[in-house]
Amino acid sequence: TAGGASRSNGSLFAPKPDQSAPKQTAGGSSREGDKYLSISENSIEQPGVILALLPKAYFGTTISQNPKILVYLPASPARKGIFSLKDAQGNTLHQMNVSVSGKAEVISIKVPINLQFEKNYQWFFALQVDQTLSPRTPYVNGWIQRIQPDEKIIKSMQQKDLLKQAKAFGQGGVWYDCIATLAKLRDIQPTNPSVNKHWSELLASVRLKQIGKAPLVVVNNI
Repeated sequence: TAGGASRSNGSLFAPKPDQSAPKQTAGGSSREGDKYLSISENSIEQPGVILALLPKAYFGTTISQNPKILVYLPASPARKGIFSLKDAQGNTLHQMNVSVSGKAEVISIKVPINLQFEKNYQWFFALQVDQTLSPRTPYVNGWIQRIQPDEKIIKSMQQKDLLKQAKAFGQGGVWYDCIATLAKLRDIQPTNPSVNKHWSELLASVRLKQIGKAPLVVVNNI
């Protein structure tokens, strides 16, 4: 069970040395929106900026054809976000509107198109606080690449223990599936202290511990 599991090493997520955003565009990536949306409510546990749940390299891998991307949204008057996905050449492959509540929360967005193996994709999420998108629109973006699962991951997925799956993803350096699996487990067992501890520690490992108590909301489940 999740409550009885323990980690064999000091960190749930172990990134691969070569995992980083493409060099020609890494400088334009933004894990943290630079527009504060709720100054009056800004606090250690509820930052007033939009945040991508990503390592600071702005890059992560997945074994999923349609992975989930997690973004923290601060309290704001916005009721709509815009998610878009581009290929490595900057061509837009998909764009869609996403309804948001205006509350401080972590949203889970399922990529609606099938990702191909060993290709880099760049995703964007913008929070539409005005009627139209503009240079003032707060946004975050990151990179994702679909890879083949290793034997440990394949073996873990044959079991139903989500924490073991998250560990296998984390130890294999597969960020998007590691955090999405742990988020799913936290949604199923919100009061499990072991699950919450692993969630907090995973976020802390990428310096995002401050949003560890934010509720999780699935915005599309295609």
